[in-house]
Amino acid sequence: MIQIHLQPEVEAQLAVEAHARGLAIEHYVEKIVSARPAEQVSQRTVAEAIDGIRELRRGNKLGGFKIKDLIHEGHKY
Repeated sequence: MIQIHLQPEVEAQLAVEAHARGLAIEHYVEKIVSARPAEQVSQRTVAEAIDGIRELRRGNKLGGFKIKDLIHEGHKY
């Protein structure tokens, strides 16, 4: 059996979900973990991640505003 330590809030939420499905929390967590094996998770290098972020930034304009202006606008409310 897998030994997992969770934050109390996360464990409480998982317990609710497990109970709703009629499972013990240990079996529910095991089912979640086994559904997505680590080998299938795509690993990106830091450089690839940075390139992806920069690509998302291209073409996104603020309409003449500065980031500081937008932050300040949020502080008004």
